[in-house]
Amino acid sequence: MSNKNVNPNAKKALEEMKLEIANEIGVEANNKYGSNNTSYENSQLGGRVVGFMSKRLVKMSQQALLKQYNSKNDI
Repeated sequence: MSNKNVNPNAKKALEEMKLEIANEIGVEANNKYGSNNTSYENSQLGGRVVGFMSKRLVKMSQQALLKQYNSKNDI
């Protein structure tokens, strides 16, 4: 499986989601390179953000599948 985006807008949407989640959990996202943190601290923060992104993407996919399944059964 490739890592290419199916939709060209997906990269921008994922970047926005990453910044939104970072803000929600209190991670400073305004310093792109995290020069005030050690590499270890940055990896820990990045791991937390990616974990939350994964959970949110799974939840969104489940909702989309349920919506699609329910619309087929309404016919």
